[in-house]
Amino acid sequence: MTAGWNDGFFLASPDGRFKLEVGGFIQPAFMWSNINPTDKDNVDQLANRYGFGSGGFNELIFKGHVFSPAIQFMVKTNFVFNQAVGVSQNVGSVQNPVQGSESGQLQLLDAWARINFSDNWSLRFGQYRLPYAREQLVVDQYQMAVSRSIVSRNYGLWYSQGMELQFQGDDTRWNFSVDNGATDNVVGENLKVVGSQPLNSPWSTQQSSFSVNSRIEWKPFGAWDDFNSFTSPVGEQAGMLLGFAYHTQMTTPSSAFDTNSTTQSGKNEWNSATVDGQWNFGGASIFASAYYNYINSNASYLASTLSAPSNANLGYINAYGFTIQPAMYVDPKVEIFSRYEYACWSTSNSSQNTALLGPLLNQGPLNIVTVGLNWYLDGQDLKWTTDFGMNVGSDVGSSYVDTASGWRASGQGEFVFRTRLQLIF
Repeated sequence: MTAGWNDGFFLASPDGRFKLEVGGFIQPAFMWSNINPTDKDNVDQLANRYGFGSGGFNELIFKGHVFSPAIQFMVKTNFVFNQAVGVSQNVGSVQNPVQGSESGQLQLLDAWARINFSDNWSLRFGQYRLPYAREQLVVDQYQMAVSRSIVSRNYGLWYSQGMELQFQGDDTRWNFSVDNGATDNVVGENLKVVGSQPLNSPWSTQQSSFSVNSRIEWKPFGAWDDFNSFTSPVGEQAGMLLGFAYHTQMTTPSSAFDTNSTTQSGKNEWNSATVDGQWNFGGASIFASAYYNYINSNASYLASTLSAPSNANLGYINAYGFTIQPAMYVDPKVEIFSRYEYACWSTSNSSQNTALLGPLLNQGPLNIVTVGLNWYLDGQDLKWTTDFGMNVGSDVGSSYVDTASGWRASGQGEFVFRTRLQLIF
């Protein structure tokens, strides 16, 4: 048995047939959110909120291979900073926060096994990030800003369970996934216009008739490993990566509910596409992405209600957005960056229960500008990230609230300050 540290702690058999790598990271942070309260989104009317907590993810990662380096596995967990609430049996009563040990949970993220048939072909089976949006595929500890963009949170598909075939050559990579569907955040976390929430869901509650996802990437120059993150350190070789992905699924959000007036009679069809690119210059980089979603939503529902969800035909939904993120090193250890993100959605031919939309129909598009810097004290292993963001030209509507990242429902001029230390072990 051999043991040691090589970008993480490991145990390995002398013959190389078995290996276990154990690692993880923590991301303690301070966040400050200042909003212009609006009656239209009466969620939080306190102008200033600030405090210490998690600036993203706090993960434990177990990975390695068994029997042969060709048979790989990963189990990844995240300690979530959340807020438990006490719910009274009296209808209409206020939900009270529960502090201390009742809050926080351990969440399973990745849980998969991969068989490598050759140097180029492999098959993965389990729970994994869907091969779709590059901003989601770059792992949490290698992001540029304190958090991903809200655009990628809404349109990036996130995790699912299924089987994924991969081909990787010298300059081309192709992934094809058959799975339980994508995570439905297209118009926010509360209103579900598709209805699939596959992360950690048991097989018996899956509601997608089919779901297929495919991504192809072309790397005209550079090394694959240089695109594991969004940064391009001084002295690194130049590189370019272009990607395109497509997703389609059919979902009937009914299996988990067996009551009258639920979504059992409707089917939702979701088609989406994304294109992205990253150009590394060795001391600077630029990343950009664009998304489009077309949904025939015959059975939408509010996920925030405690009662059985009611059916709402919201017709045809078009949702689109884009991001652009340039960065440049001003010192071998200091990098400055900025990001602009835009998102918008609309609906047509909705027929029933349109009051369900409420303020969602009246909100403007998302416009957020973020500027910040990274201080690489010891590369990505010890990194301090600070950024400042502001929404311009429109409100932060209900579809784009992302409290974990600092963004609350507000009028124009909301700003969010975030500073975070990352330690990878």
